[in-house]
Amino acid sequence: MSISNDKISDVKSLEAFQAAMACGSMTAAARELGIGQPAVTRQIKELEEAVGFPLFHRNGPRISPTERGLQFYGEVQRLMAGLHQIRERAAAIREGRIAAIDIAATPTMAGGLLSPTLARMGGDLPGVVNIETMNAEHVARAVTNRTADFGISALPLEHATLEAKVICESRLVAAVEKGGAFDVGDPLPLRALASARLLTVGNAYRIRGKINGALARQNIAPAGEIVTNSSLNAMMAARAGLGIAIIDPITAFGIPVEGVSIRPLSVELSYIWGLFSAAGRLLPGELLTFAASFKAACSEIIPDCVFHDPSDVRLLERSSL
Repeated sequence: MSISNDKISDVKSLEAFQAAMACGSMTAAARELGIGQPAVTRQIKELEEAVGFPLFHRNGPRISPTERGLQFYGEVQRLMAGLHQIRERAAAIREGRIAAIDIAATPTMAGGLLSPTLARMGGDLPGVVNIETMNAEHVARAVTNRTADFGISALPLEHATLEAKVICESRLVAAVEKGGAFDVGDPLPLRALASARLLTVGNAYRIRGKINGALARQNIAPAGEIVTNSSLNAMMAARAGLGIAIIDPITAFGIPVEGVSIRPLSVELSYIWGLFSAAGRLLPGELLTFAASFKAACSEIIPDCVFHDPSDVRLLERSSL
């Protein structure tokens, strides 16, 4: 194997590394791969020599990944997924069919919209659907590199190499404990946060930035905060009576949680999301069906969902803070 020459001649070493990371030991990895433990140890040692850094800390039979090993694992996962896709596509070309639909989506979009979209495809749904969740920046990269047919993310999103197929807009909402102190009246005023914890996601350039701006304009300081990287976590905290969650409509209506009431806010805070493919790519019929099914799912699941012209670049400006 030669990494320095940008050549990987032994995929088996990468498979051994991937298995050891997933299983947590060389012995378990060997069992998973159906080979002997010494072979796995040798393959990983050869890989470490090729890349020039240790992949694991070793303490007798126990192993734990090094920091560089963890970074390298992410790259190996992407490479192995790409090799798997190549095999699928070769078989599809041979058989005259679409191999799979590969989708990169933020966790919010995957959780709230993907299953209803796929369910609407009917006979156009291929035998294999690959779904990978990642942050918005990685979604854009996956679509640009064509390791994903579609990317689904909230805006803003790097768009120079992307082509929007569907653009939707709704608004942020409040999630509160059902039957609790804030489950009254309609809509929920922001001033309620003066006596309650704010439960929300922490990215200042997305939802949180809009919330901060609205609170500042009304000179409101929340009584406390619980900050997370997931709107679903915020909604679960609201169900426990820990405060008021201000979240995206995809999570609120696409992943309904028993014991939670969803309420409109007294101020409109726009939330825009979309479906993207690589710029200039001609999509086969099954992928066009996916795009149409995505639009139908958004319309049915998200109240007051508005669709915009996907070619309108001004939407990107509106979605920015």
